[in-house]
Amino acid sequence: MSNGPSDRIRAWRAMMHIHATVINAIDQTLREEVGIPGAWYEALVEISLNGGAMRMNEFAQETTLTRSGATRFADRLEEAGLVERRSCPSDRRGWELVLTDKGRITQRASAPYVLAAIDEHFGRHIDNDEAGVLATALGRVQEALAPV
Repeated sequence: MSNGPSDRIRAWRAMMHIHATVINAIDQTLREEVGIPGAWYEALVEISLNGGAMRMNEFAQETTLTRSGATRFADRLEEAGLVERRSCPSDRRGWELVLTDKGRITQRASAPYVLAAIDEHFGRHIDNDEAGVLATALGRVQEALAPV
């Protein structure tokens, strides 16, 4: 039996707690095993999912940072040799971040640790049917909140 809004609040609170716990576990593991923070891995994945290159404004949007915050973040990734900035081929006024070979290698080397942390702290606690229900429900919310 559903309690309506109180179930939604309970679900929200659980999701926030789980998210924080898993993100902290991923961050700690990646710092220890690969030498990068979890946020760097997430950025490398986003760029990789966009074909290895991403415009700066898209990067800011995907990382939920301000433009200046995204620029400082990109500076750190570039200083580490994980990305480089190039003039955007479709719009010479714009810049894009491009994964370097080191960035690709680092992202691939990090992936098994991330997947293991997700399984350890989240996946092993739900079955496939529950995962499907969660993915559907959260996907619907994500689509509704996506910028146009």
